[in-house]
Amino acid sequence: MHRFSATKRLLDLIGDLPVVSNLGPTTDELWHAGHRDRNFYTYGSMGLCSSIALGVALSTDDKVISLDGDGSLLMNMGAIATISRESPANLIVVVWDNEQWAQTGNQASHTAFGTDLARVAEGCGIEKTATVTDEEELESALMQALEQDGPWFIVAKIREEAESMPVAPNEPELTLHRFRASYGA
Repeated sequence: MHRFSATKRLLDLIGDLPVVSNLGPTTDELWHAGHRDRNFYTYGSMGLCSSIALGVALSTDDKVISLDGDGSLLMNMGAIATISRESPANLIVVVWDNEQWAQTGNQASHTAFGTDLARVAEGCGIEKTATVTDEEELESALMQALEQDGPWFIVAKIREEAESMPVAPNEPELTLHRFRASYGA
């Protein structure tokens, strides 16, 4: 499964729900798949995507989707335990797992050597987890997560595209103001 195609499919399923995206290709691909006011792009925040999504989930009744990466999440595994402790029923974490730290040179991440992030989430107390390997499985897991209380933790095994997406505009302040305004704030 490729992240860009899966991201487009995800956007088709979630309507106007907020999405917090990890830095780099995840944000670039989300922007190109469908730039919208409810996308919160986390440039320069490696390891903090799911933490930011947790904060958003705790401040709204909307379902909130975090599009994180395996390398970033491995840098801040405490986020998984904090998500479990807070247990927001409206948080869905999707981890794009390409088994590498793509942003720092494509070194193999721990998931390439057997670390199973879904089992880590379960060990932290997150009961609703899934590991998916294709878009149909992703859609099925996402539909369950949208219909049921969470938190949900979905590990999506992906392959990188041969060519990278053009870099999306980097406008952190505008992203924040646009996202807040989408809530009438």
